[in-house]
Amino acid sequence: MGGAVGKAGSPKKAWIPEKKIEAKVVEAMRRRETHGSSIKSFNSIILKFPKIDESFRKCKATFEQFDEDSNGSIDKEELRKCLHKLETAFTDEEIYGLFETCDINEDMGMKFNEFIVLLCLVYLLKDDPATPQAVS
Repeated sequence: MGGAVGKAGSPKKAWIPEKKIEAKVVEAMRRRETHGSSIKSFNSIILKFPKIDESFRKCKATFEQFDEDSNGSIDKEELRKCLHKLETAFTDEEIYGLFETCDINEDMGMKFNEFIVLLCLVYLLKDDPATPQAVS
């Protein structure tokens, strides 16, 4: 995701998303900015490092559980099964869009660090009950 950068005084160019997932992420970020969010501040996160370490261990265990062939990466089909088991409301098209966005090195397999990025995007895109505009 990127934006158009212009010189001072030049007309601003509107950013046009290249993928549907990019548009959804921007929409979710704007909605949370406008209507508030239950997302915590960075300082409150730092104070929870021991819990974060435990959470990363759980994420790693989840990653390994859904890496059905134990090759160290999750492919598109494994991700689709994973998100359906977690009962997310994503369509297959959205899941494949998430996969392409999070497969940072484009090797058609999501490594653990890319899986963490995926979890962050899923958290951002999920309905936030604290946001009045959230739609189920």
